[in-house]
Amino acid sequence: MTSIERTAYPQFKKLTSARMLHLSFTPNADETKWATKLTSTPETLFAVVLALKCYQKR
Repeated sequence: MTSIERTAYPQFKKLTSARMLHLSFTPNADETKWATKLTSTPETLFAVVLALKCYQKR
């Protein structure tokens, strides 16, 4: 099995402060508006925004 370091999956520190989580993962108005146009349920909205913020963080 390939080690996680050799995959395309982003890696985050195990311990992250609440402040850093807030700064890194709170979507702005434009991101929310964009994601709302793509989705039809709150669950998919959450998934799209989370994927976007993870992509931006890496």
